[in-house]
Amino acid sequence: MRLLMKIAIFSLLLVVVLLLGLVLLFRYQLQNHRQPLPIHRVFPVADSVRNAMIIFAHPDDEIAVAGVLAQMKQSGWRVAGIYLTAGEAGKTGGLVPASQLAATRKEELQAAAKILGLQSVEVLDFPDGKLQVVPPDTVKKVLLEAIERHCPQLIISFDDRVGLYGHPDHVYTGRIVLELCQQYADTAHFPVQQLYCPTLTDGMIALARRISQTFRKNYPKEVGRGLPPPNFGVCISPQGKDKWRAIRAHRTQKHVFDDVFPLHDRISPQLYFQLFAEEYYALLWKR
Repeated sequence: MRLLMKIAIFSLLLVVVLLLGLVLLFRYQLQNHRQPLPIHRVFPVADSVRNAMIIFAHPDDEIAVAGVLAQMKQSGWRVAGIYLTAGEAGKTGGLVPASQLAATRKEELQAAAKILGLQSVEVLDFPDGKLQVVPPDTVKKVLLEAIERHCPQLIISFDDRVGLYGHPDHVYTGRIVLELCQQYADTAHFPVQQLYCPTLTDGMIALARRISQTFRKNYPKEVGRGLPPPNFGVCISPQGKDKWRAIRAHRTQKHVFDDVFPLHDRISPQLYFQLFAEEYYALLWKR
């Protein structure tokens, strides 16, 4: 009997060691990049910077940076959210008629914004899926007015190459915001000092190409046309539960998150965000 007990205990310990080894290997693969990257506990900016703005294309895009937003909430930042569209061209998840999707997504966004600590949210009425037909100066004018109202020192938006995973509206948004910052860089009353975008490590890109249909379909295959390389990562595992709750708030878009965050609804947020413990960022522009 004692021998069987020892064998059982040894087997259990062996399973635990193997699982820990697999977790460490998975984490190593996610962090793998062409050059070592610093990982920060908080977003690495001066203490005097405490006013930010996120500018995205659709309600739910903020999930890409939700861990950092939850950190900013805890640290007393003021963060405003600007969305170019209401996401009315997306799928409904079978929860509402298509005619009600825009209103529903705005409600979902308000719920996520409350979780993540956004002080204000503005959803503009540019056409979802058709941003490319909107004159850039029209969008820039509206964004400039929002920036003058909220006076952000820092903006987080999409990159202008891929828009994180290839959505044309994301790319358009990233391009417009970058051009706006460059255009008004020498203007005394322009408050923005830095522009960042969410991005991925080489290891994360390789994994996304294997497991995400959206990423596999839309991500550029040509060398040099992919995401801008990250400057740093931010550990967001302590904010994992808030990020998970914000994901859950966007009920109509569950199909999107099932693709880009596989198994997020089958694993506890504590464990899930121990595995996916970092968000990575690239500095696109600095004054």
